[in-house]
Amino acid sequence: MSIVIRWRLRYLGIFFLSTATLMLQVAYTRIFSIALWNHFVWMIVSIALLGYAASGTLLSVFPRLLKMDLDRTLANISALCSVFILFSYWASNLVPFDPSRLNWDSFQLLYITVYYLLLSIPFLLSGLAIAMAVERAGTRINKLYFSSFIGSALGSILVLPLFGLLTGPGVIVFISLIAGGSALIFSHDRWNRDFVRVMAWILVLIIFLPFAGGLIPIRISPHKSLIMALRYPNSSLVETRWNAFSRVDVVRSGLVRYAPGLSLQYEELLPEQIGVIVDGDGLNAITRYDGDPSSLAFTGYLPVALPYWLVQSPKVLVVGSGGGLGVLTALHHDSSEIVAIESNPLIVELVQQDYGAFSGFIYQDEIVSVSVIEGRRFIQSSVDEYDIIELSMTGSASASSTGIYALSENYLYTVESFEKFIKHLSENGFLSVSRWLLPPPREDVRIVSLTVSALEALGVQAPERHIAVIRSWGTITLLVKRSPLNVQEIASIRDFCGEMGFDIVYVPGVDASEVNVYNRFPEPIYYDLVYGLLHAGDREDFFGGYLYDIGVSTDERPFFFHFFKWDRLIETYESLDRKWQPLIEGGYLVPLVLVQASILSFLFILVPMRRLRRSEAEDKWSHLVYFFGLGLGYMFIEMATIQRFMLLLGHPVYSVSAVLFSLLLASGLGSYFSGRITPGGKRHKIVLLMVGFLTLLYSFISPFILPLLGLPFAARLLATSILIAPLGFLMGMPFPLGVRILTGSRRPLIPWAWAVNGCASVLGSILPTILALNMGFSRIYQIAGAIYLVSLWMVVIHTREK
Repeated sequence: MSIVIRWRLRYLGIFFLSTATLMLQVAYTRIFSIALWNHFVWMIVSIALLGYAASGTLLSVFPRLLKMDLDRTLANISALCSVFILFSYWASNLVPFDPSRLNWDSFQLLYITVYYLLLSIPFLLSGLAIAMAVERAGTRINKLYFSSFIGSALGSILVLPLFGLLTGPGVIVFISLIAGGSALIFSHDRWNRDFVRVMAWILVLIIFLPFAGGLIPIRISPHKSLIMALRYPNSSLVETRWNAFSRVDVVRSGLVRYAPGLSLQYEELLPEQIGVIVDGDGLNAITRYDGDPSSLAFTGYLPVALPYWLVQSPKVLVVGSGGGLGVLTALHHDSSEIVAIESNPLIVELVQQDYGAFSGFIYQDEIVSVSVIEGRRFIQSSVDEYDIIELSMTGSASASSTGIYALSENYLYTVESFEKFIKHLSENGFLSVSRWLLPPPREDVRIVSLTVSALEALGVQAPERHIAVIRSWGTITLLVKRSPLNVQEIASIRDFCGEMGFDIVYVPGVDASEVNVYNRFPEPIYYDLVYGLLHAGDREDFFGGYLYDIGVSTDERPFFFHFFKWDRLIETYESLDRKWQPLIEGGYLVPLVLVQASILSFLFILVPMRRLRRSEAEDKWSHLVYFFGLGLGYMFIEMATIQRFMLLLGHPVYSVSAVLFSLLLASGLGSYFSGRITPGGKRHKIVLLMVGFLTLLYSFISPFILPLLGLPFAARLLATSILIAPLGFLMGMPFPLGVRILTGSRRPLIPWAWAVNGCASVLGSILPTILALNMGFSRIYQIAGAIYLVSLWMVVIHTREK
């Protein structure tokens, strides 16, 4: 077989192995969001990239591996990768890791280490195979890297539709199949025992695939709503459905009593409800309804019924309608028109079809229209006005209480979003926002600061005259009126609270004697905070003096659920009854992951350096900085772009997939094109300079995203690719160019360079999110641009020394 054909088959094998590896990474981010909490996806990213980095270190320390028969070694490694993809997933489900027990169970630290080791094996093996091929590629590095990039790009989009077809465990088996296919390609001309074993393994996987969901189910944290609901006597899991971005479970359980903040004055039984739980948490419900609005009396005792006391026959917009509670409330109060929007099509399908008769076909009611769309995108492109806009409750009280969503972007709760909602109110219309009541006050007060900033941005001179805040035993509700509240409306709010036993937190002209009456705290903490916020002379000083971060979240920093301050860590610990659990569950395991990754990365870089001979290690520091900068800069741009484009694409999973596909595809093409550029030459330097310049321009991309929100999904995907492609194309060139610099006498440095790049990528996958909490996304782009300019300087130094 000619060397040309042999390398073409190697390109194909690397293509499929890269496809499997990227699919596994994306699949694990979804599975961990369900099994644990969504911020643990960062642990998966670090695991994947550390596996790649460790492979380079392994080859540097044991260079004999590079002298083995390449095709046979690649075949064996790919086959092992296929086996461990399935084994690691199965074994990780047996590890009793429970983050909620970290506060008292020291063994949890051991379990998380075992998690790391188990889940990193497939990525280590994949990285080992690709690194060996990179070391042998020589001048073919541009084509090899092209194959890896394109395979990864395919994996980023191929994985999404498979969740709806195969479920999470089935996707893992399918990924194992793809990795097994790469082993067959590498062993193309060997009909031997190894080939037969791989064929047998693939046959087993094909047979196993339809039964994966039942045989290797996801082990879900016992503290998530789904597991707690199923603990109730006579509870049952009715069905489970998947789509690209969610798992929806339908349950019958005594836990399902979904009426947030229901007045204690209501003494009747609630109608029968069926629980709907997304990703194991975030309980919602479908309520039995017989078509008679008078049977929905309980909805009149909810805090969200307040605006219906102030507006007659309103036109209503319910954002996040879920199982339909907001729609039922609007129906009970004789609304003239109801527009319901829900971002998850599985939930709409359940209410409309499977449980249509049970729910009274509310989404088919003549005055109700329902759309599957994200709330921010809907309001951004809407031209209508509404008398009542309700932002429905999201998440669960238990998740919110620990800050589970602290590191999650949320573009619904930003100043810019609230501006849009207020603009779409009729002259006497109301925006109603409810959150869980979570003392000590945090996100439940932040909605007030968001509203004040939005009103001021709209030119309102006295925001305190447009706002009312009430609380029940478990929720807090904010009302915002486009025009100032009048005397009659303020009196109606007081009457509503008195009749329902709800507490006034704030209305214009409130007296301290009116607050903290029914559901009492030792001190009127909510009144003190809200009143102080509305009448603060210097609002920034007011925010800075409070234990938690209750300042505004913006599109630049859309972390509404982030409320911890690092400089008040000890005080926060004391306020949480001296427990670290809320901090850990709230996403603050991520900095610990960063520390761990930094230590391991330092070792992965340092250990091989001791084995390099002097002739091999000439100007190693410039190479170290160059490849480290490429890995760090690339990941800074990738992570910031994923987070920023969530606004355009509507869901984190779509953003991850679309951005990765666009970036990797463009980078693959750039890598292929780099074969025409002389390493270390003028065009090499121009490429790095252009990356730095373009990255700085991307820090100002937000104004170009907002006008695109009204486009169809396919058009937004195309816009994403067009916006990302130029930068991605240029970013694909520097690594293969750097590897070509190391050919010849510096060839032993290539595995080490792979390790350095991988270690930097680990840090680059974690740091941007931590920095964005305080700096915003624009600053992340600016830092990335500076990093690429440093890599440019290293090339300049190298060419001068040469």
